[in-house]
Amino acid sequence: MNGKQKEFLAKSGINLTDGLIYFSENERLYEKYLFRFLEEPTFPELFKAIEEDRREDARRAAHSLKGITATLGFTSLNTPVKAQEFDFKNGRWEEGNQYTDELKKEYARIISVLRAAKALEN
Repeated sequence: MNGKQKEFLAKSGINLTDGLIYFSENERLYEKYLFRFLEEPTFPELFKAIEEDRREDARRAAHSLKGITATLGFTSLNTPVKAQEFDFKNGRWEEGNQYTDELKKEYARIISVLRAAKALEN
């Protein structure tokens, strides 16, 4: 990851410090998984499960995303997905659903940020 990418990601709210800690300061490995998130199917799966009222699938997806977003330093996604997963896990479907719009908006923003950062590779 070059300096421009790091600066852009940090200014865009990606917590590179936390992300690198999860990857034992291995920047190449972190970068690999950071940009692999662009292809990660779990958020679309979460939204589809919610839309189709598949509660257990939604809970499982939210649980997976709680870990993924923490590991990559996506605090702005991790906070609401953690709250949603907690509500789903405790049988509070409606309460958990209140985070869906926020998650969709922030997920789209993170995807845009990652695409823009990827374009700064050269």
